[in-house]
Amino acid sequence: MLRGAEIVLQCLRAEGVDLVFGYPGGAIMPLYDALEGSGIKHVLTRHEQGAVFAAEGLARVSGKVGVAFATSGPGATNLVTGIADAKMDSVPLVCITGQVRSALIGTDAFQETDVFGMTLALTKWSRLVKSIEEIPAVIAEGFHWARSGRPGPVMIDIPTDMLKAKMEFSGPVKFTPHAKPADVHGESTFAETLITLLEQAKKPVALVGAGVKLSGAVAELRRLLDYLQVPAFATVHGLGAIPPETPYYLGMVGMHGTRAANMALHENDLLLVFGARLDDRVTGDPTRFAPHARIVHFEIDPAQLDRVRPCELPIIGDLAETIPTCHNALRQVKLPDWSDWRAVACGPERAELDPRGLAQPTIRFLDELFSRLPENSVILADVGQHQMWAAQRYRSSLPRGFITSGGLGSMGFALPAAIGVQLAKPDATVLCVSGDGGFQMNIQELATVHRLGLPIKMVIIDNKYLGMVRQWQQLFYQRNYAETDLSDNPDFVAISKAYKIHGQRISEAVVREFPVSQETGDELDRFLNSSEPELLVFDTHPEANVFPMVPAGAALSEMMFEEE
Repeated sequence: MLRGAEIVLQCLRAEGVDLVFGYPGGAIMPLYDALEGSGIKHVLTRHEQGAVFAAEGLARVSGKVGVAFATSGPGATNLVTGIADAKMDSVPLVCITGQVRSALIGTDAFQETDVFGMTLALTKWSRLVKSIEEIPAVIAEGFHWARSGRPGPVMIDIPTDMLKAKMEFSGPVKFTPHAKPADVHGESTFAETLITLLEQAKKPVALVGAGVKLSGAVAELRRLLDYLQVPAFATVHGLGAIPPETPYYLGMVGMHGTRAANMALHENDLLLVFGARLDDRVTGDPTRFAPHARIVHFEIDPAQLDRVRPCELPIIGDLAETIPTCHNALRQVKLPDWSDWRAVACGPERAELDPRGLAQPTIRFLDELFSRLPENSVILADVGQHQMWAAQRYRSSLPRGFITSGGLGSMGFALPAAIGVQLAKPDATVLCVSGDGGFQMNIQELATVHRLGLPIKMVIIDNKYLGMVRQWQQLFYQRNYAETDLSDNPDFVAISKAYKIHGQRISEAVVREFPVSQETGDELDRFLNSSEPELLVFDTHPEANVFPMVPAGAALSEMMFEEE
């Protein structure tokens, strides 16, 4: 006879789980009581939001399902932001919450919330367990939905009496889904149509999103693009899928994308979309998005099709299968020579001004810091100006080397997510770049970093403002900096020392000249190569802005530049 809590943990082990993140409480206590000897390591974060973001970090960098535990009531509600974040960014996640006793559900009992109803719109699948006998099947099905198709979050709510109850347990079960209907297009049909569209195209381009990474199709994509030799660019979640030194690669596209990428996307006549959902930060004004283009959309989730306007050719299925199928078909025909178009799209007249020639020490600082990172490094960015600066300066071909909260834009994401990344990749250099606003939203996780002795390198870009909001207020609200002033920030170095983490401060004056001095370079190397956690605060100008920028409601071709 095993308790429900023991059954839960055995089922998690059967799904390959050996590390979970969480925070205990009354209703989830039986699960914590069963942890010892289960073969599962538990990481105590200092807030449930820290736990769910840490689980996301592990999932985003490894591709495995991240797992977070929380108790009922406030414990469960504190998971909601992370669940929504995972839904927006297609992160495989399973959250297991304790619930009040079955007999008390619906009575407004102490720490009771309807977590099933509360998260229904934010999850791929959720379940309130009604009996101990359901537990093995529920966990098996939950993990299936978390990792299958377009990955996403799953919520499993278990009443505490189910965790305490006992039953004979014959072992974990397997979940077998119903057979799926055939894809909309057969292989020969979509390959023939794609060939026709390419033969007619004068200005084809490729847009790469996170779906390429999630499907494990990075190698297949690179081979296809090397064959096509068309201008290509990436969303913020697609960064790293195309090696940055590739001559046809134009960088990041969208609101803070490069001039070359945005202009090519605006001017193309055939847009090949690989695993991107074409949200507003990528498209700009949807009525003027790629106005001359016919769209070919490689996508596993049919709900993501036709978001902006109908696509000419939807290719529905796992990109790891559909991309090679198309590549094989394309190699059987002679495609047009697009070298003239590529020369225009990738030409020097489309490049931005060299940021080092502009008064932007923050960019020079990030350039210097990133250039000193080893090849296996993972960069995490929180949300705000620093996020876009970091994305613009990212120059790695590691597909899962840049991690950020994209769709939801959750401030406070990066520090706890870095914990999950470092635990998943203990040999990697993990660099967490935050703003002075976002860092304070989960600053308590410095305690988790110290307790675990994780050598995470934390950078705070400190401009004494909620920088991105302030930039919009400057440009579009007549400099009415309403409630974005953070000039009374705490001393982050002193706080880091209180958590027994070494901290230091560097001002933009030391990187105003390029290259940096030998002394500064040595200090940056010491910071990155330390075997201990480190915090570095970079003081930057309060009114430093991120450019290029596409204003809200503008077309991608209507970028604003710093020189303007």
